[in-house]
Amino acid sequence: MFAGLVSCKKNYLDVSDELAGGLTSTDQVFENPAYTRRWYANVMSGVADYSAIIGANGIGNPWTGMSDEIATGFGDVVNYNISPKNSLNMGFQRWDMLYQLIRQANIFLEKARPIPATGTDADMLDETEFNKLKTNVLFMRAYYHYLLFEQYGPVPIVTGFVEPTGKLDMERQSVDEVVAFIDKELTGVMSLLPQAAITDELYLANPTKGVALAVKAKLWMYAASPLLNGEYAPALSVTNKDGKKLFPAKDLTKWNKALAATKELINFAEQGNYELYKVFTGGVLDPEKSVYDLFQVYNKEIIWATAKTGWGGMDGDALDRRSTPRSEPNGLGSTAVLQELVDDFYMKDGLPINNSGFLPASPLYTETGKSPYNGVSVSNMWINREPRFYNTVFFAGRKWHITNREINFHKGSPNDRSGQSTVSGYLLYKRFSRKVHKTSPGVAAVFRPSIVFRLAEFYLLYAEALNEVEPGNPDILRYVNLVRERAGLPKLELLNVAIIGNQALQREAIRRESRIELCTEGQRYFDVRRWMIAEKPNGQDKQGGDFYGMNMDGDATTFFQRTIVQRRVFETKQYLYPIPYNELEKNKLVVQNPGW
Repeated sequence: MFAGLVSCKKNYLDVSDELAGGLTSTDQVFENPAYTRRWYANVMSGVADYSAIIGANGIGNPWTGMSDEIATGFGDVVNYNISPKNSLNMGFQRWDMLYQLIRQANIFLEKARPIPATGTDADMLDETEFNKLKTNVLFMRAYYHYLLFEQYGPVPIVTGFVEPTGKLDMERQSVDEVVAFIDKELTGVMSLLPQAAITDELYLANPTKGVALAVKAKLWMYAASPLLNGEYAPALSVTNKDGKKLFPAKDLTKWNKALAATKELINFAEQGNYELYKVFTGGVLDPEKSVYDLFQVYNKEIIWATAKTGWGGMDGDALDRRSTPRSEPNGLGSTAVLQELVDDFYMKDGLPINNSGFLPASPLYTETGKSPYNGVSVSNMWINREPRFYNTVFFAGRKWHITNREINFHKGSPNDRSGQSTVSGYLLYKRFSRKVHKTSPGVAAVFRPSIVFRLAEFYLLYAEALNEVEPGNPDILRYVNLVRERAGLPKLELLNVAIIGNQALQREAIRRESRIELCTEGQRYFDVRRWMIAEKPNGQDKQGGDFYGMNMDGDATTFFQRTIVQRRVFETKQYLYPIPYNELEKNKLVVQNPGW
């Protein structure tokens, strides 16, 4: 596993002396097995950590706080949401750190080699081990280009060793060139990677054929989606300084490529490699336990996870502590779920709280009065909701699982606005371990994997691509329904027969399912951008404007009112991230993304 790896310097043109053990020549590094492995470990250290919601960097998960999911209440994420930004002050850049890792990968690929033993007890790097390391490095170089593509669109492709001269004048390649490069690299390395899912927990973070298939599938989904497929008008006039266009005209045949790539992963999964995680109690599917346990242990739904996590534990300043109410020992209670996400969860009958177009409003929903819930009385707006809601949202009046104490957030309660507190009257509960607490004797931290890719996401991506190519295909609803079934919800067509084969209705259903199933896992930010729906006026998917929670200034009665908790800025230019200003200064051939 990649725990405790050496971190990278910010300037990717610097040779990392600390990686070389104080040596001054990379040639010397690759004469020593230990130094070579250390260099390799650094190359592998950039796997995205989607558990790192608090204190994240560009390969963590600030994205959930920068979308219509949560409000963290502090730090750079807040500045992103409420302040007009520019290429000089945009945080969470991936550029420098990933290009440094790409450079380290290229040095390894050019200079590393098997190292024979030089004495009786001497260490060695035999050909078998070296080939495994080289294969993983080849994959990671492609993966790092993919992460850059996800954030910036077209980027420079770097495949050779560049001397640390302090200057790298390389042009951005076009969207189509970047996609073709990553696709070719992934295809080439795929047969060299482990061909089945890894079961040995010591190596679960290593890439496999399934991981490469997942990256390839997501790559083509980005390439086919409106943002990078000719529908982002401001980008169509962006050219390199020699006049070369970077963004393509619309090409709907790219959806066929996306469909083929997602189907390839689905087929691989169904050969016994991956399956949706389900827990059965007394032989009956237990949706509540299924959607909770999924994130607590390694399981067959996980395609790729990293042991490098940002949960933080109760002695840290990260997700665990900030998802614990302030009234509980050491809790900070500041990871606030937005009302927009709360309202998007289904009721237990599988219907939304409001008419959504593809499904009618549920008759079970009401906002007036209170009803019993696990021995307490809570607002009816949180009664009869689906299991994923209860696994994601901790709401007022609910009992804390450790102390059995009723938790409230209204003015005058222990969790009100004074001090560090949720701004919305909700706390994030998803992926939190219910074994973590500081009540004596306490369990300060519990390991759980940070999931990069899991099968449910690719069921939904496959359904999305298939709907764009062949909307009458029954597999579309089949795979969406498999995700809903695990959550204890009925099939879509049983709730509205008109959805069958209707491309527009199926598209909305898939997007809503992705919104709920993958919430706070780091994907929503990128989805609303690739779909280009972030600017819908007063739309359900808007990323700018007023965002709501409960009335944190209210008393026990007036608390239960939708209240503006944050007014966010979203400008058209924010569909793509800006190239960092410092990169434009040192690399005069790189051109900026539109609007920045």
